[in-house]
Amino acid sequence: MDRAFTTYSATNNTKPESDAAGATAENTHISRTIELTATSSHQFIGKGGPSRGGGGRGSNIRAFYDPMTIQQIFPGIWNKPGGAIIAVADNFFNLLGPGQQVTTELAGRWLNTYISQIKSLDPNYQFQDSGLATTFEGQIYQLNFLRMKRAETYLRIKGDPRPLQVETLRFMQERADRAYNQGMRLLQAGKLPRQLSSQEALGNYVDREVREALRERYNVLGINWNGKGPVRVNSREYDNSGTDRTYRIPDVRIYDLVIDTSLTAKGPATPQVKGFFATDFRPTLVIILRPSQLGRGHTYAIPRMENKR
Repeated sequence: MDRAFTTYSATNNTKPESDAAGATAENTHISRTIELTATSSHQFIGKGGPSRGGGGRGSNIRAFYDPMTIQQIFPGIWNKPGGAIIAVADNFFNLLGPGQQVTTELAGRWLNTYISQIKSLDPNYQFQDSGLATTFEGQIYQLNFLRMKRAETYLRIKGDPRPLQVETLRFMQERADRAYNQGMRLLQAGKLPRQLSSQEALGNYVDREVREALRERYNVLGINWNGKGPVRVNSREYDNSGTDRTYRIPDVRIYDLVIDTSLTAKGPATPQVKGFFATDFRPTLVIILRPSQLGRGHTYAIPRMENKR
């Protein structure tokens, strides 16, 4: 969740905008738009990007959907007008774990594929585990971690942030869903702050849990997220275009991409989204990430109104 600030003096009493500020009037329109764009999209859209591994003809490898660019998970995104709302491909989040279609043999093949891909970029890489995990949950964890490691390697060796954008979105979605379930239990038990509305208390909890988990994962991978580089978590992004210097704090920035966790639907006219696009680094795309429990079209992208790729 973003907060908006104006950097006046230390005595400035301007309060941050609410996460839902300016969004209420848009919610119905946004929800309907998302529903219309959340059509079945079970094919790769983008043709460029890093190469992926695969299986032989007739194999069960199609159980895996392994996109490595944003274009591949938001169908036709660069053909849409600026400010459009584009829902994520239906099958992208099926691979938070690859689901029950995974067999030990298939998981082992993908484990070896990911390790080979990483070693092709970084020959010194050593897989730390002794082999494929024996439990389904352990195998899913290994595959998810290796995809994120592959993304880190592309960034570190080739300077290509696109796989990290994809895997960060996947990781944040899984953690948002997990935090939403836990937050609902805490809310029902009366263990979230009572001075806030239920929606705000739950939203703050989900937002905090996702950010903390992402920081931890980036730390494990050695990704610098708290400096002045182009990968930042919960960091100020300034807008120097006006008389008063202002800034926004998206949950994560990865080069020209913003990902912001929210329970509230936000569109291109929402102050938070407009504020993201107005910042000095001029993001090309803003992704609003919402827990999947909120229904179809929960997570969607908004391309920049002008200067589209």
